[in-house]
Amino acid sequence: MTWPRKLALWLCGATSALIAVMLVISVATGATQEAHEYTVAPADYAASLLAAPAATRLLFGVDVAFLILYTVLFVALAAHLARRGAPRPLLYLAVGTICVVAMIDAVEDHHILSLLDLAEHGGLPSDGAMTFQQTLSATKFSLSTLALVCFGLAIPRDRRLGSLLAGFLIVGTLATTVLSTAASPDLRAQLDHGRWIGFLVGFVLAGAWLRGEPDS
Repeated sequence: MTWPRKLALWLCGATSALIAVMLVISVATGATQEAHEYTVAPADYAASLLAAPAATRLLFGVDVAFLILYTVLFVALAAHLARRGAPRPLLYLAVGTICVVAMIDAVEDHHILSLLDLAEHGGLPSDGAMTFQQTLSATKFSLSTLALVCFGLAIPRDRRLGSLLAGFLIVGTLATTVLSTAASPDLRAQLDHGRWIGFLVGFVLAGAWLRGEPDS
C-alpha cells in the first residue's frame, strides 16, 4: 500500500474518532461550537459561553486537533488521486482551498475562546465581534463546499463506492450549503447537527472507498 493511501486511510479513522468525541462532549455537556457562530443578543451570547466553559475549551481543543488532521488527510487524498490520474489543476484548487478552510477554522476557534475569556471577566461581545464570527463561519463552510466538490469531481467513478462518494461530496455538500444559507434562524440548530453527522458519514465512506482502491 502506497503512503498516500495508507496515510489517508488511517486519518479517515482518526478524524472520524475525533468527530465522535466532539459529538459526545456536546451531547453530555451542551457545549457546542455552532451556538457561537451566529449573532444574538450580547448577554445571551456571553451566557451561552459561560454555561459550560471547561467543556467548551475541551471541545475547541479537540477541534484544533481535528482541523490539523483533516488538512493532512486531504493532502494525502490528493496525492492518491493524482496517482489515479485525477486532473492536477482540480487537485491544486481542492488542496489550496482546504488549507484556507483550516486556517479560518483555527481563527474561528481562537476567536470564540477569546470571547469566552472576555465573558469570564465580565465583558460582553460587541456586535462587531459577533457579526465577524458569523461571517467567518459562513465563509468557512462556503469554501469547504468548494473544496469538497473539487474532491468529489476528482474521485474515480469506476466502482460503485466511488460513484457514491463522489455523489455525496458533490450533491450532498452543495445541498447542505444551500439549505444552511437559506434556513431561518429557528432551523439552524438542526442543520448544524446534521452537518456534523454528514462529516462523520463522509469520512467513514471515504475510508471504505480507500480500502478497495488500487495504489496506482
